[in-house]
Amino acid sequence: MKREQARTTGNLSLAQLRALEAVVRTGSFTDAAKEIGVSQPSISNHIQGLESRFKTKLLVKSGYSVSATPVLVSLLPRIRALLALAGDLETELSHHRALAAGELRIGYSTYQLAIPIISAFMAKHPTISIEARALASQDIINLIETGSLDIGFITGREIPAGLEGELILKTRIVLAVPPEHPLAKKESASWKDVAELPLLQREGSSGTRRLFEAAATLAGTRPKTALALGSWGSIATLVRSGSGIGVALEAEITERDGCVGVRIEDANLNANHFAVWQKDMGTVAAIEAFRAGLPAS
Repeated sequence: MKREQARTTGNLSLAQLRALEAVVRTGSFTDAAKEIGVSQPSISNHIQGLESRFKTKLLVKSGYSVSATPVLVSLLPRIRALLALAGDLETELSHHRALAAGELRIGYSTYQLAIPIISAFMAKHPTISIEARALASQDIINLIETGSLDIGFITGREIPAGLEGELILKTRIVLAVPPEHPLAKKESASWKDVAELPLLQREGSSGTRRLFEAAATLAGTRPKTALALGSWGSIATLVRSGSGIGVALEAEITERDGCVGVRIEDANLNANHFAVWQKDMGTVAAIEAFRAGLPAS
């Protein structure tokens, strides 16, 4: 009886939070127990202790699956940040505060801008495990907010609310055309020119596309998107084949792409490229080390 009372009235513990987060992520008490290395009753006791103490339902069962209630969904980003910070402390203590181990999950929307930074970090910190994924900016933001990514490289006008970050560079959104295209001989293009072109764009969740289409709307233009693609490399290949005109960041176009960047006469087509992370994650050692290697804008 005394043991049960201590469980329900004692301080909130990392063991309880680890059990809770693992159950939500795996969708199973059994799988969570295997991952953490404890018994299933131990996991159940942790969850029951939390729900009893705070008089709040945190998990809901549906058949053999377990998911978070709306209350827990709102708390998960902070729980995951706290667990990451706790893991970081354990790493620092066990390695005498040396950045000798850890991992970073990184999302990037423009590989030409992100990969050199990631490569430099890997060379300086070879023991840090890196998982890097190419995604659209909004998808990266969503995954950072849910704790599935640690750092993201995104394109936009400003850093999203709720996140911290640093400006990597300022660039323009331009048309990518073959060198022999008539627009390649012009200093710039008008929105009237753009309205007549079959455009090759990024997917709808791309920061570049969102900025481009917002500027087009303000200019009273409805661009014709012939095809939406997931990467600049795919767009460049189709531009070279004559399948359409690309929309890209000026900074991502290189000579080997076989394209020429043509600016559009519109000041609203300025774009910023940021590195971003959760506010609560900024002091995690691996993220701090990564931040230290970011170029000054």
